[in-house]
Amino acid sequence: MNKKIIRSKNGYTIMELLISLSILSLLTVAMLTTAFGSGDSIRKDAYESECQQILFVLLEYQNEAIMDGYRRQVRFLDGGVQVSWTKDRVNHKVYIPVKTLTFSGDFTGAAVLNLYEHGTVSQGGTLYLTSLDGAVKKIVVQVGNGRIYLDGP
Repeated sequence: MNKKIIRSKNGYTIMELLISLSILSLLTVAMLTTAFGSGDSIRKDAYESECQQILFVLLEYQNEAIMDGYRRQVRFLDGGVQVSWTKDRVNHKVYIPVKTLTFSGDFTGAAVLNLYEHGTVSQGGTLYLTSLDGAVKKIVVQVGNGRIYLDGP
């Protein structure tokens, strides 16, 4: 008697399952080590983001001064940026905190950067944005035309 062995084609063998699981685990480990393994990369990205945020804050309040006709005063403090203005006899203050950088340069200390309603500024100069790791970028403010831009590597 010849017995036929019937094999089911449904499902996977144990070997196929083990190979698939090992490939998935290797991919997971590779993704986690590249995405979360570098704290320096995360700090650098946070620093870059805060540099851009400071630039956009300056440009935003410069544009608001142009639009509503009220001068903005900007102070660069130890833990952030303070913008203040008076509109219709009401004093307004906004504080933008920073965590990954410190300020130095022409606009720190008692110095105030005024953003005028004509788009001009009170003084030209350079604001240095230094990361906790020592990297430096600078925001340049040009007197005359009031141009404000981020300069650095």
